[in-house]
Amino acid sequence: MQEKKGVTAKSVFWISIGAAALITFIVWVLGPRLLAFPHLPDQGSRWYYWKLPEPRFWSRFTSWLFYGLHQLSVWYIVIRAYREKAHPDKISRLNIAMLLVNLVFVLLHLLQTHIWYDGLAQDVPIWTSQFSVIIMLVLILFMLIPRRGIFWGKKIAIPQKYAGFIRGFHGYYISWALVYTFWFHPMEGNYGLLIGFAYMFLLFIQMSMFNTRYHVSVPWITLLEVFVGFHGPLIAIMKKQDSWPMFFFGFMIMFLGTQIHGLKLKRFVPYIVLAAWLGGAAAAYYYRGYGTIYEVLFIPAGLYGGVFFLLLIGLFFRNKKRIV
Repeated sequence: MQEKKGVTAKSVFWISIGAAALITFIVWVLGPRLLAFPHLPDQGSRWYYWKLPEPRFWSRFTSWLFYGLHQLSVWYIVIRAYREKAHPDKISRLNIAMLLVNLVFVLLHLLQTHIWYDGLAQDVPIWTSQFSVIIMLVLILFMLIPRRGIFWGKKIAIPQKYAGFIRGFHGYYISWALVYTFWFHPMEGNYGLLIGFAYMFLLFIQMSMFNTRYHVSVPWITLLEVFVGFHGPLIAIMKKQDSWPMFFFGFMIMFLGTQIHGLKLKRFVPYIVLAAWLGGAAAAYYYRGYGTIYEVLFIPAGLYGGVFFLLLIGLFFRNKKRIV
């Protein structure tokens, strides 16, 4: 696959960021039109509000059809991308193809939402969307251990064959997690889902910039990781739940413990962030109750637990000639 002459990765990256901002604005502007659709009444802990109380054939058919076409198109490009040589500062036809495929299906999902409304949420439980993203975050943490360590800059040796296997596998998994989660939700314009879709558009850009320096830029990847720490609390606030500190301070533990150490900052900066975290958590749980502050460990326990599970699998395959 030849690089497109005269087209730089930098220019395409920033054009894509601008397009993502514009589409986010359009979703917000069109959002009030969706108030005409009936939404599912409260049905308990597994309840998902943004789906029709009475699903229709065309809402189901279009959401699954367009999801399937989007997924197969992305996987086809991912297969070809693994055969392409790196081109750090240039953009290739495959990069452009991935960006265009995602753009077309983003616009198609917006149209589908305003005509039929429902996404995949009508037929699959909400935890499938949540856990697909959690596993994606675990894979990112694992793959970046050689560059920023696992905790406070501490690096762990990973068998090369196993690390190579994860790198070869991650493109298929993450592209599935993103496309699946994107089609799970209707493209609503309320601020909770809106920031989620803005985040999704940035992840689509990351996915599309494979084999360029932006795909492996630690500061850019860190920004995408930290974004979850704002999306989660906003969803909780939107649902009028007082558990938002669990999400915010839990994800900030990940930033403080691991992600900040890949940014090449001065050594004293993490300690300043630690002081800010302690002060913020103390203030937030003064009102929520210090008896629940243990909940900030839930998210780090899940993410670090996932990483160490992958490491244990790596140790098992350490002396194996082949992993698969």
